[in-house]
This record gives sequence, structure tokens and C-alpha cells, in this order.
Amino acid sequence: MKNNGSASFFAVAIVLVVAGLFLRWDLVDWLIDAVGLLFIVVGIAAGAFAAVKTMSSRKRGQVSL
Repeated sequence: MKNNGSASFFAVAIVLVVAGLFLRWDLVDWLIDAVGLLFIVVGIAAGAFAAVKTMSSRKRGQVSL
């Protein structure tokens, strides 16, 4: 029996399924969410540090910006 390209159709099917699964994986969305959360946490920590530094410098009579 002659092979009329069914192996190449099978390879294309596998590539399409793998590409579809990769696109549905949401890796990029997860990374963006994680980096956004990291920025929020670092921003809160920096704001708290700045507030503590400002309050401690006012007690000594020095106000530096």
C-alpha cells in the first residue's frame, strides 16, 4: 500500500496540539502577575522605610528630603 502523506499529517497534528497546549498554559500571565505583586510588596516596604526614616529624623530636629 502506498503512503500518501499520512505521516506528515500526523506530524502537523502533533505540532498543532503542542502549540495549542503551550498557548493555553498561561505562563506569561503568571509571570506578569508575580512581577506585579513583587513591585507592590517592594513599593510598600520602601514607603514604610521612608516613613520610619522621616519620623526618626524629625525626632532629632533634622528634616532632610
